[in-house]
Amino acid sequence: MDQEQRTRARNSILGAFVADAASLGFHWVYSQRRISELAPDMPEFRQPDEQDYAGGVGYFAHATKSAGDLSQYGEQMLVMLRSLTQTNGRYDKVHYTEQFRRHFGYGGAYVGYIDRPTRQTLDRIYRDENAAIEAVDAIPYNGPAKDQQSMLTKVLAAVKQYEGQKLRDRVEWYAAAMPDPESSRKYGLALVGALAASDEYPGAIDEQLPAVSKLPPLVACHANDPDLAAICESAIRVTNNAPRAVDYGQICTELLRSSILGAPIASALETAVTAGSSDTREVLNRALTAKSSVREMSKEFGLHCDLGAGVPSLIYNLKTAASFTEAIRANLYAGGDNCGRAIVLGAACGAQFGMGGDNGIPTSWLQQVNGVSELESAVDELLDNLHQVQFAR
Repeated sequence: MDQEQRTRARNSILGAFVADAASLGFHWVYSQRRISELAPDMPEFRQPDEQDYAGGVGYFAHATKSAGDLSQYGEQMLVMLRSLTQTNGRYDKVHYTEQFRRHFGYGGAYVGYIDRPTRQTLDRIYRDENAAIEAVDAIPYNGPAKDQQSMLTKVLAAVKQYEGQKLRDRVEWYAAAMPDPESSRKYGLALVGALAASDEYPGAIDEQLPAVSKLPPLVACHANDPDLAAICESAIRVTNNAPRAVDYGQICTELLRSSILGAPIASALETAVTAGSSDTREVLNRALTAKSSVREMSKEFGLHCDLGAGVPSLIYNLKTAASFTEAIRANLYAGGDNCGRAIVLGAACGAQFGMGGDNGIPTSWLQQVNGVSELESAVDELLDNLHQVQFAR
């Protein structure tokens, strides 16, 4: 990753966060007229207000939020960013799944609206955990209770950090230090069989925009990786385990990859469309050839949360955009699930238009994102560590 690519990667991640936070105030207002009436010039960073939704023009989901906060989409991206930071920029399914559970699940830091795929994913994770606990209780141990508890504690910690042969090797190492190594070894490996993460994904059978919300930092780290498609498919299936979600996810992945690698907008869009199936290419080619306003085209594709509505809308928006501000405002005025579309749109625009200047991410917008200093530090830490790891190789 050279300096220019690093800069585009940084701007892509930050652009996604800025676009999401900027869109929150009108998230799920489905009346384009209402948005224009309330904010005819600057719709970004509006304080969420239930009165804006009066008359049945949308769904008010963010009563606990303030202007500048992230939506649940931005929070999902934040989970991926933190997971990658802790794994030196290398995607780890087990680690990411655990961070997702810790953030959104019981006792987690997140307070706010929980969408359907997140709720169903958490339900599956907890069901699997309960089944594992029952299996653990049935495993016998012939030694002292204190040794059993010690081994159980060690293995419980290990399954959150390792998988496959590395996990088994770690358990063997723990057992060798126990008073009865052989009994501890048998018990520990039996625990691994009960507790280790399966190859299955906990994600909901869901085809909505949360599927692609985690992609910007993931693509930024793996843009040069020949396994990028498989990596992103895994991350998508952790929360949205559906073929159509993966299909649209690969389109978004290729759009971001091409933009981070320096392809111009037209080329990035053309390459992205070819990454999808024949079914998705048909609707996306309409987005590439249509000639209308972003509002009208978004209404035609659909303002709801489905990937088949949101992805064509953001692709048409990007095709016609001349700046970050223009694209994000057009997305806002289109209404509906603007936050769902904003993540990939903001990431692509960040990579394409950069930071500051007449066309890039407005620095004044960046500073309105709550917790921006922590976000910038996390992004810089991620990309710096990634550079060091790659250089060491």
